[in-house]
Amino acid sequence: MPEGRFRDFLADSFVALRREMPPAYVALCRCLARREVVLTVDGESVPVEFERERAVLLPVAVAPVIDVRTTRAAILDLVDAHLRLDDAVMTDRLHLRGSPDDLLRFHDGLLAYLHGALRAPSFARLLQSFRAASRTAGRPLTPRETV
Repeated sequence: MPEGRFRDFLADSFVALRREMPPAYVALCRCLARREVVLTVDGESVPVEFERERAVLLPVAVAPVIDVRTTRAAILDLVDAHLRLDDAVMTDRLHLRGSPDDLLRFHDGLLAYLHGALRAPSFARLLQSFRAASRTAGRPLTPRETV
């Protein structure tokens, strides 16, 4: 994960999931197909457009239907089971905005992602890099990155 950007971590994690756990990657994409999700972590926003069998990182948000805002610390607390998803929402460590149907689809997609991540061999290395990253810095954005 060069330079510690959340965008880079997310892109790398999608690539790993697609290569190592294709059913989980496809399940994630199908749950969120035809939806744009904006993930904002510590102020860094990453718009992702989902199609039936792929996720595309966008340079800017176009028409997001789901907005997720959180911090690296909250993500790590969730990963390490120090925090439950519902507690993260109730304590304002995770903010979700969208229609009830879209948020349910996000929940299902997140579960598919996490189930795949737990089984993908390279996720341990990605998570270690995510933990070590302390600052976000930039590489130029490409217009659309398919991951």
